[in-house]
Amino acid sequence: MEFKIHALIASFIIIFVIEAFLFSYLRKKNKGINDWLNYISLDRVVPDKVKWWFMASFGIGCIFLYTYCWICKTLDWDGSGEDRLVLDWIFRDLVGILPWFVWGCILAGIITKYLSIGRLRLPRTMLGAGVFASVIPICSCAAVPMAHGMMLARQMRLRAIITFLIVVPVLSPVVYILATSQILEGEMPLSYLIAEIIAVFVLAMVAGIFIERFAGVKTADDPGAGCYSCEGCKTAHMDKGRTSALLAGWDQFMYLLKYILFGIIIGATIATFAEPDTLRGLFGEQMDFYGSIPGLFLIVLIAIPIFICSGEEILILAPLLALGLPLGHAVAFAIAGNAICITAFPVLNATFGRKVTVLIFGAFFVGAISLGLIINGIVILFS
Repeated sequence: MEFKIHALIASFIIIFVIEAFLFSYLRKKNKGINDWLNYISLDRVVPDKVKWWFMASFGIGCIFLYTYCWICKTLDWDGSGEDRLVLDWIFRDLVGILPWFVWGCILAGIITKYLSIGRLRLPRTMLGAGVFASVIPICSCAAVPMAHGMMLARQMRLRAIITFLIVVPVLSPVVYILATSQILEGEMPLSYLIAEIIAVFVLAMVAGIFIERFAGVKTADDPGAGCYSCEGCKTAHMDKGRTSALLAGWDQFMYLLKYILFGIIIGATIATFAEPDTLRGLFGEQMDFYGSIPGLFLIVLIAIPIFICSGEEILILAPLLALGLPLGHAVAFAIAGNAICITAFPVLNATFGRKVTVLIFGAFFVGAISLGLIINGIVILFS
């Protein structure tokens, strides 16, 4: 009976994810379907008061869910026998990740409210802009007009704005919380999270200096002051954000839900069917530096067309790391997969111009591979 319940819930998740992505595709192709989906959407139909109470109750309920799983050891399966059935793994990952995900969304809502643009004096240095970007729970599509709004204010140099643009899609509170959950469960090494944070900041700062050098425009009256704009920049508008932390958390929850569930499905599939020998054949081994280079290029090329959203890569990478995926490959996948996505390309091009757009995409691709090589080399050196 227990397995049947697991299978039923897991099957519902699969059906939900398929429908969610199918309707997202159809709404882009048909205006009538788009109007109908907007009319029946939960964001329109459900009152804000109900959303607030839902997030508050769900947040408290997830505390009890995590406590129950920890006390009763519901998640302690050894991955053998029936536990290797993909539906059972989906249920296991759902129960283990859901409390962390919900509270990640609530934390993101708190940050959205109290660190909104109108209430915070933005940091002007690259490091400060990167730290600010790493705690703002937004995707690249929202980050582009936000970054251009910073440029219009002329308080931050172009290098700091580019640093913000590169860090913001890769790091977020949801990423930290989901990674912490996997680390505490023993599914992912702490070194992954540390390496990802350092790598993203290094990439962002190097790219910021490089792009400012080749695309920045100095002020004619004071050429020594630095670049506060770039070639091809156009106009942008900045959002004001939510006034309620739980309502902002609801927005995060509804936006990320299908991506997180999709990540759970992929992760469960990998945990069920992937074998270490197969993985080594595709991506190489951690201690084989030169032999793993083709696999590094492969995993970056796989990540680029995938629309990975805040935290989804954690669920995909956890089982791969457990099977022996090199650490540099994992970090490169996270950087390339979370980069300014194809959906944001027109927005980035419209606001910053073609030159900056090409340079940013190039920085993500070259930077992901270069950092992957460096991290793998460091691991081998100190092993």
